[in-house]
Amino acid sequence: MNPKVAFRNTLQIMNVSRPVFVPFVYGLAAKIGQVPLREMLSNATYYAHSLEVAYKLFKYDAIINNFDSSIEAEACGCELEWGGDYEAPVVTGWGSCELETAGLERSSRVPVLIEATKRLVTSLGKEIAVIGVVTGPCSLAKNLARHAVPDRNREIEEFISLAGRLLTKLTSSLCELRIDAVFLREDLLGAGYWEELMLLNKPYAAVYTTLFNLVRYYNSYPVLIVKDFRLELIEDLYKILRPSGVILCGKRVSEADLVYLKDLSNSLKIAFGLPLPMGAQNELLNQFNVINDFVGSYRLPGFFYTTDGEIPHDMPLEIIHDLIAKIRNIQEV
Repeated sequence: MNPKVAFRNTLQIMNVSRPVFVPFVYGLAAKIGQVPLREMLSNATYYAHSLEVAYKLFKYDAIINNFDSSIEAEACGCELEWGGDYEAPVVTGWGSCELETAGLERSSRVPVLIEATKRLVTSLGKEIAVIGVVTGPCSLAKNLARHAVPDRNREIEEFISLAGRLLTKLTSSLCELRIDAVFLREDLLGAGYWEELMLLNKPYAAVYTTLFNLVRYYNSYPVLIVKDFRLELIEDLYKILRPSGVILCGKRVSEADLVYLKDLSNSLKIAFGLPLPMGAQNELLNQFNVINDFVGSYRLPGFFYTTDGEIPHDMPLEIIHDLIAKIRNIQEV
C-alpha cells in the first residue's frame, strides 16, 4: 500500500498497515535544499524542490506545504521580522492590520505557496499525501482582535468574519489542487483554544462548517492541530465541529491515554495524530516506545504519528532516519 492510500485510509479509520508518519518539515527542508527559507518562499521552484528533496531523503508518508502562521497575518497587513536562515518569520507589527484592505493579494508569498503545492501534487501526488496547512480561524481572529490597534473598537465578530473569508479563499485555492487534507493550526492558542471556541461558539462554528464542507467537497479531509488540549474535551469538540482528525501537540500519552483515544476513535470515527517530541532524543524514544508497544497490541486504523511542532532545522539527520526506520519496522496488524 502506498503512503497516500495509507494516509487517506487512516482518516477514514480503515488503515490496516503500519501507522503513517506525517512530520512537520519546513525550515529543515530549506536547509536540505541549501537555500535560506526566505529565498525558498519567494521562488516556487526552490520551494517545491526543497520539500521534494527532504521527502526523498527521509521517505515519510505525507508532505506538508508549510508550517508558518505568518502567511495569513501578512495577508492582513501585519509586519514581519525574519530571523535565522531557516526560521519562519515572526509577526512584529499587528498594529498595521486593516480590515478593509486585508486579502491574500497582500502577501507575495501566497501565489508562490500555491504554485509550489501544485507542483508537489503533480510530481508526487500519486504516491504520497500532500497536505495544506492554514492558520485556524480561532487563532487568526483572536490575534487580529487582540493586536490590531486601529481596529480595537471593532467587535470580535468582525475579525471572525474576516478570518473566515480569508481562510475560505486560501483553503479553496489549495483544495482545487486536489490535496489530500487541510490541517488547521489552532495550536497557536495553546490551552486557550477551547475557551476561545466556547466564548464565541456560534460564529466560529459557522466558519468551521464552511471550511470543512469546502474541504470535503474536494474529497479531502479537515484536521485540527491543537496543543495542550484536555483529552476529556475531545468528544465535545467533535460534536461541535466534526473534524476528520485531531493532532494532539504538547501531549505525552500514556497507555491509559491511548486506550481512551482508541475507544474515541472507534466510536466517533475520528483519527488522531500522536506527536513525537523532537527535542531530547531520550524523550523521543520513550514516547515512541509507549505508542509502539500499544500499536503492537491493538488494531489502530485511525492513529498516525506526527511531530510535536516543526522539526528543528538543526536536528541531527540520523535521529530522523532512525525514527523513520523504527516506524517502518512496525508490524502490520
